[in-house]
Amino acid sequence: MKRVIATFFFVLLCLCSSAQEIPSFVKADSAALRFPGSRERFARFASRLKRLKDCPDSSVTIWHVGGSHVQAGWFPSRVRHNFDSLGHYPSGDRGYIFPYPLAKTNWDHSFSASREGEWEGSRSSNPNRKLPVKPDYGITGIAAYTADTTAAFGIGTPYFFTRLRILGSGSTDEVVPYVVAGSDTLKCRPDTLLRGFVADFPRPVDSVRVELRLKEGSFFTVTGLLPESGEGGGLRYVSTGVNGARTTTWTGRCPEFSRELSLVKPDLVVWGLGINDSACPPKDFDPERFKRNYRRLLDQVLSLRPNCAFVFVTNNDSWRYARRRMVHNDNGPTVQKAMYELAEEYDGAVWDLFSLMGGFGSADQWLNAELMKPDRLHFTREGYELLGDLLYAALINECGE
Repeated sequence: MKRVIATFFFVLLCLCSSAQEIPSFVKADSAALRFPGSRERFARFASRLKRLKDCPDSSVTIWHVGGSHVQAGWFPSRVRHNFDSLGHYPSGDRGYIFPYPLAKTNWDHSFSASREGEWEGSRSSNPNRKLPVKPDYGITGIAAYTADTTAAFGIGTPYFFTRLRILGSGSTDEVVPYVVAGSDTLKCRPDTLLRGFVADFPRPVDSVRVELRLKEGSFFTVTGLLPESGEGGGLRYVSTGVNGARTTTWTGRCPEFSRELSLVKPDLVVWGLGINDSACPPKDFDPERFKRNYRRLLDQVLSLRPNCAFVFVTNNDSWRYARRRMVHNDNGPTVQKAMYELAEEYDGAVWDLFSLMGGFGSADQWLNAELMKPDRLHFTREGYELLGDLLYAALINECGE
């Protein structure tokens, strides 16, 4: 356990000058990965990660999935940054992203995105918000619709890419996006792997403008973007989060999820779902149904990646909305227990955020330290980045790095 704590502090010291001290109320001895069952799956992941240092052409993919904690971006982006800058691993592609300004929603601006024209957005996690056409949601769980003849958008990433997959569809086969990259303007072709379109660039680019060139009466719906370098190697930390996401968000409402997941090929999945499933009075939360829903996701991943490892992130201590006011969410320990049971069943690990925070009622301390927002549900940027440092430390420590 001393080695665990020392690793956490080493990670923080190695970060940039903005690194923060771990507050005394954070239970560092609870921040290590815990294995209620076998370590075998994670050991295979650790072996692949070690091999990556010696064989840069090999690849390792971590997929972090969740609700608003993941969509906000600061949490997964911090882990990604640490892998890129501290572990001396070659960086791979960024993976799936969404041009969030089109849906008028939040993200951490770790890549740039801009909007032109009028767009409407919706999330698979909110079935009450409907677009003029039913979108074929995929792994991002978000969609944006436009019928504006001036509609366009731009993206820029810290990663160079030579191919861009634009996920989505138009009103007719004649509706095809054009991509402007520097002095090149490319007409996209239909994607043969995913539902959408593809553009290949003659040279690596890090920013593009997508023009839809819609005619009156036509429309286009975007459900995500996948920039690819074509190199395939390195470490990819892919994150897909949707505000309000539950365990049923992808399995029940995203028809393109399986097809898009097949291109992720995760070696490790960090599961951060549960906070929205449990946002109800204790009498209304059914842990057995919660686990059944989780199993559908787990089994779907295993059908594509039988050797994939899992890390379950327990719910943070939190409050929930009830009749236009906030009350404490008493389901934290129940979700915690369910995740330990799932981890034992699937030979996964648990990253016990609930215990790390200090357990039942600890959200108040995090709020007072300005690590949580006033809703005592979401974290501040500083809080999310602290979690990212601690999760990274837990992963690296367990890998023996």
